[in-house]
Amino acid sequence: MNVRGILMDLDGVLLDSFREGLRRIRILCVLHDIRFERDTRAKLFNSWGLPGVELLIQCLGVNDALARRMYIEWEKLDRVIPPPLIPGAREVLVWLRRNGFRTALITSRHRPNLLEVLDQLDLEREFLVITAKEDASPYHKPDPRVFRYALETLDTKCGVKKDECIFIGDTPSDTTAGHAAQIETLVVQTGPYLLEHMVQYPVPLWNVLKSIDDLPYWVEKHHDGTLKETYG
Repeated sequence: MNVRGILMDLDGVLLDSFREGLRRIRILCVLHDIRFERDTRAKLFNSWGLPGVELLIQCLGVNDALARRMYIEWEKLDRVIPPPLIPGAREVLVWLRRNGFRTALITSRHRPNLLEVLDQLDLEREFLVITAKEDASPYHKPDPRVFRYALETLDTKCGVKKDECIFIGDTPSDTTAGHAAQIETLVVQTGPYLLEHMVQYPVPLWNVLKSIDDLPYWVEKHHDGTLKETYG
């Protein structure tokens, strides 16, 4: 495969935001006097990847108005203390750029919040395309149409075609979206995707990575083109 485009999720792939996100939701539940029990955590675990407001409605049983207030508070927490980067994430992004890969970010975060987080982490320059919630609306993963904006931009700006792209996610809905869009899909285990999901949301074992830090080794093995520099 000649890989030219790299599409990736933000939360759980680049940001260690899955478990930190669970902790922050628990804090919000305490502030709003909402019960957070073992089954609440299980619901969040199984539904992770939904847009924030929808996630809170489905898993906490709150109404739309309260979910929206809680989500605004959640975004404020992220702005004050952004979730930490997955170890190796920055180095991988720099390596991809130096080797000429075109990188696109696909996330359900609202653009203002997203750009603030990327600015604090000094990551915005690493992406040719940034797809926020506003760019994909009304669609969200697992709907494959969330990739439309990124794929069209990569094609228009760089001539990168869909069959030259890979997508890296961290949730079962990511794998469903990637497969439905007919994009080579990889999944990292720094989010809620577990080996037990392999039956319902199958991904070839060689496309299951421990973390984003393993991506360069996958590229070195599966990319048919030449690389300017190896990783590590």
